[in-house]
Amino acid sequence: MTLDTKFMIEALPEIIRYVPVTLRLALGAVLIALVFSGLFAFILLKKVPVLDKIVKVYLSVIRGTPIILQMFVIYKIAPSVLQAYFTKIHSGIDIFEIDNSWYAYLALSLSATAFFTEAIRAAILSVDKGQLEAAYMVGMTAPVAFWRIILPQAIGVALPIMCNTIVDTVKATSLAFAMAVTEVTGAAKILGGMSLRYFEAYLDIFFVYLILIFAIEFLLKRLEKWLVRYRKATA
Repeated sequence: MTLDTKFMIEALPEIIRYVPVTLRLALGAVLIALVFSGLFAFILLKKVPVLDKIVKVYLSVIRGTPIILQMFVIYKIAPSVLQAYFTKIHSGIDIFEIDNSWYAYLALSLSATAFFTEAIRAAILSVDKGQLEAAYMVGMTAPVAFWRIILPQAIGVALPIMCNTIVDTVKATSLAFAMAVTEVTGAAKILGGMSLRYFEAYLDIFFVYLILIFAIEFLLKRLEKWLVRYRKATA
């Protein structure tokens, strides 16, 4: 088999054109996950009746099943079930009119939320409870003590795990093609199928993902170092 470098050079710009789609999917999923993971971590830490059991089941299901299976359920099974229900009650809602990107956002954010939740919960628990008691003794209220004492320390503990989850989310966007969302991997599959040059197309995205992940890891490490310096400066 000969390597068609001409095809690789011609296909690369077309593949790069979908990098913003990959980044948009990852960013959207991470932002959604940040909101819900904070809420879920609070529910677990406060042991809110009923809700904490629901969150624990959710974490077990999401962390215990492959993301490709979750995507299949979200994209194939759930819409069909919902549409059958809407048709039965004559609601007029057509679930299949929803843009496929929203299914990708949902699947990716569900996975990221599960790992963010555990990272945040474990990070908050790692902070010595004596610091919270000391904050109360100097007159701080619970919310002020949390934001000024507990949270800054917890962020430092949770950030490395959360950064790894962000990187994993970017890589997981390659599965969005299974939900008819064309991103970097989807573009490579289409181009490879049109020319029967799958090897060259996949080699292109190998380098694209390599550079993309390297850049994201670099930025996240810079953010982590900045937060560490900021915590020391404000300590």
